[in-house]
Amino acid sequence: MPLIDSAAAPNPNQLTPEVQAAALWTFVQLKAPRFSFDDALDVVNELKLREGEDPRTVAQRLRKTLQARRIAFKHTHALHAASRLAGYSSWHTNEHADTPRLRFTTLDRSEGLTPESLQMGEFKSWDGLATELRRWTDQLYARGQLPLGVLALKFADGSVHFSTPVPPDKDSPNQQAQFWPLATVTPLLGKDGWLEDAPPALEKLRRHLEENGQAVLDGYAVLHLCASTADHKGIPGSVGIADAVNTELVLIREDDENDPHAGYEIARGDELTCWHQLELSLRNDTTDETPVMSITVPDEGNGAWFVNGIRYVWVLETLKPHEYVPGRVHRFLGILDCVRLLRRYRLTKRIHGGTFKHHEQTKNIGYLSGVPETYRVDLHFLLHLLKAANLTAEGYFEKFGVEPLPMQDRLPVGFVFQLLQNLKVEKPNLMFAKPNISEMERVDDDGLLRALMPRIDSVRSGVLPRGLEEERVKELHKALEDFGSSLRVRMMTAGNGQQTEKELPYLLYASEAEQLRTTVQDLGLTMYAAVMPNLLSTKGLVPDSPDAWPWALGHALFVRFERQGDVQ
Repeated sequence: MPLIDSAAAPNPNQLTPEVQAAALWTFVQLKAPRFSFDDALDVVNELKLREGEDPRTVAQRLRKTLQARRIAFKHTHALHAASRLAGYSSWHTNEHADTPRLRFTTLDRSEGLTPESLQMGEFKSWDGLATELRRWTDQLYARGQLPLGVLALKFADGSVHFSTPVPPDKDSPNQQAQFWPLATVTPLLGKDGWLEDAPPALEKLRRHLEENGQAVLDGYAVLHLCASTADHKGIPGSVGIADAVNTELVLIREDDENDPHAGYEIARGDELTCWHQLELSLRNDTTDETPVMSITVPDEGNGAWFVNGIRYVWVLETLKPHEYVPGRVHRFLGILDCVRLLRRYRLTKRIHGGTFKHHEQTKNIGYLSGVPETYRVDLHFLLHLLKAANLTAEGYFEKFGVEPLPMQDRLPVGFVFQLLQNLKVEKPNLMFAKPNISEMERVDDDGLLRALMPRIDSVRSGVLPRGLEEERVKELHKALEDFGSSLRVRMMTAGNGQQTEKELPYLLYASEAEQLRTTVQDLGLTMYAAVMPNLLSTKGLVPDSPDAWPWALGHALFVRFERQGDVQ
């Protein structure tokens, strides 16, 4: 309950800007000593507090204003500061503090799926939710609803999802574990800063599950590591807790510590996937046995795992979505984080009886997993389509009952898809505008290609350099075909649960990126890469129907080539 009665609640308009600035300054300068009273007064004037404005809204605006001054504030601290601006001593004495901030929705599968299976609860904080999470997982464990000893944690834009893998039926053609959704946490007061207080609550859940031998909280490492970065928000390349949705672990074998280019990728994804792939990479090809593994972490120097004397480094890699090429931010894990991962690895081996009962093929991150609001289109191709159909833009709108809109190079996704279907376009991918070489990334190592490989399904090439010898053209086309074939094989294996005679290590797929790059380099060419939408025909894969959508949405790696030494 609030300590101040709402009838006597302070009114921010009763406080002068100087008084508000003093309240803000005394609070902020404890965390940012360079923050002066004049700075506080400027912030107050910029905020322009409105009578009756919700302190949570003030907190969101306050954080952005402070970020512009390179002062990073957690959402909780911003709530306290916003409450001081309103005349309260803290958020806890603010009458609005009793308002729930989180909704916890669970799906109870104990008696099948019924309307009563869905249950919801509301909580004021992540700390308050932490106890309920532990109680809920105890119920799951007691009911046998964590059959493989895994509770998977997934992050999306504005939600956190809990699920569990379930083993397939013996007769199922898809022998990959299926994920059952179990629960979701969503914010009730906007997405800005809503995850700031999540790590301690989820750390309590992780300890409860793993140290009691119940299950592994797979996916937690990414949240913990994103939250523990010391990056200042708003600076290009910085990583914070909100980036967990586009972040994964990468495990690299580094035979020569002094030559970072000598390393090669073993795995990427969440904890279980990386641990499983590490063991798979050490498997004896003749006996199919994994050797006894001795793992140590050095006491000084850079963080690493030494596995049977071989050096492995852990990397936290974040993709920053952009139009054609994602920004990539990666940092190597230090000694303390490597020790934490090793301790969890040993706990997991104990929980799973010496093996890993489940691991993902590809981590589903936010980047490229959804449909954007608009597409950049090739206007020349679009006008050619209309001309071939004997239509003008106005005629198209009238014939198909489409709401008129300007024909520009960026169009809504729904409009583009409907146009492709209305005009029965046979080569829909020509609709998407190709990036200029200045909008692409020069490929000097295999890092970008490796990050994109799990998220693309084909490769397309732009026009080759003029006058390129026929022999080099053939070799280049073969290299692209081999790379594309590897993408398709991996996509079928990961998506359809198709099994080879024995599971192949991921490092074989990851090495295809460097093989393509070195082939291009040996041909005397420089490669540039980007990502484009890719519509795949579903003809013959789904029943024919006039209402059926004829394509599946994917993404292609688009590459261009220049002769080495050409200036771009």
